[in-house]
Amino acid sequence: MKRILLAVMLGTSVLGFAQNSEKKLEKMMKKQIVNKIKNYKPTDLVPYSKDGKEWALMDVKSRKILTDFVLRSPSTFNPDLHVDIYIYIEGYGYGSYVMISPDYTIRPARFETGVEPYWPLRGVESMEEPGFQMDEKGEMTKLNFKYRSFSNPILYKGEYYAVVKQEEKKILINQKGEELKEFHFESMEELHYKDKESGESIFYVKDLDGKKGFMTISGKKKLYGEIMNDFTIYNPVLGYSVQKDSQDLNEVKKSGVIDLTTQEWLIKPQEKYKIYRVKYTSSEEINEKNIQDRDKVTIYFLATDQSGQHFVLDIKGKPILPKK
Repeated sequence: MKRILLAVMLGTSVLGFAQNSEKKLEKMMKKQIVNKIKNYKPTDLVPYSKDGKEWALMDVKSRKILTDFVLRSPSTFNPDLHVDIYIYIEGYGYGSYVMISPDYTIRPARFETGVEPYWPLRGVESMEEPGFQMDEKGEMTKLNFKYRSFSNPILYKGEYYAVVKQEEKKILINQKGEELKEFHFESMEELHYKDKESGESIFYVKDLDGKKGFMTISGKKKLYGEIMNDFTIYNPVLGYSVQKDSQDLNEVKKSGVIDLTTQEWLIKPQEKYKIYRVKYTSSEEINEKNIQDRDKVTIYFLATDQSGQHFVLDIKGKPILPKK
């Protein structure tokens, strides 16, 4: 009985300590962050760091650093501010990940779970002949499953084509399984944006010599040989892709930004700043994959320079630095 009573007392004590700590943590968050930014427009706040490890929030208009360097990662209001912070309370260190709303309400962070991806081969029958078959609705009905991978069909001049993997290379085939000779690459992925002049589907390609670029379905090349090593079509933000010549930020010599909607350089490769991430502020929820939402955000690019400070560039590539 004494053991049970002791366990209950300990459990109550721990619970009370945790609840008390949460209140103190919220109070500290208000003191460290909310009270210092509440008189500024949330979408005017951007991250700044002296070393890339500890971050503060800065107002872009006054160029004033508003908070102490208490954040562990760069964040912006879009529309909520995700705060990763480590605070000491009464000798104990607390790592906390919370959200601050545009009205400066503090609440626990929410993590969105992934949704089940669309799988185009559901209900598709196997066929022995090379290639694939489509119905009048533009949906695939049959496919030869010898191909190791298969893209969604692409309609061009009344015929369907698809990117497939065969013998360690990517090729473009028509419905009969016939290969287009000029489309033989080590890697080839549809970009999901169109050529602005012709409206044709366009691909990111890497040839057998390692040269990378864009290529329309009619064979026109764009930025061929200019795309750098770490490019991927899967992680652009609102159609912007950061380009840098090394995955190791310390080794980066050149970096820039491509606008995938035009397949042109937004910020041409340069050596003054090491650009490494897209950030944005917004007053409402947006879809990062939908370029129509560009009008709802202010785009920035995280960068660093030789001094070691980390800051944002505006969409024209100009640095936003605190006033000295």
